[in-house]
Amino acid sequence: MSKEICGIKEMKEYLKISDSGLRVLIRKKEIPYFRIGNRIKFDIQEINKWIEESKKIEMESDCLF
Repeated sequence: MSKEICGIKEMKEYLKISDSGLRVLIRKKEIPYFRIGNRIKFDIQEINKWIEESKKIEMESDCLF
């Protein structure tokens, strides 16, 4: 089983957000990440799950209005 792992540069490109925007998500612990030494890394499968969960939450909150 192979995991696709990337760093901050690749993740900000993947999500199409700024470096500072990604760092805010990390600081607030709103995005799944882990560390290898002092480097922040992301598991693409976990990020994709996080995106899908975020979509569900957004859709559910839209239904309340």
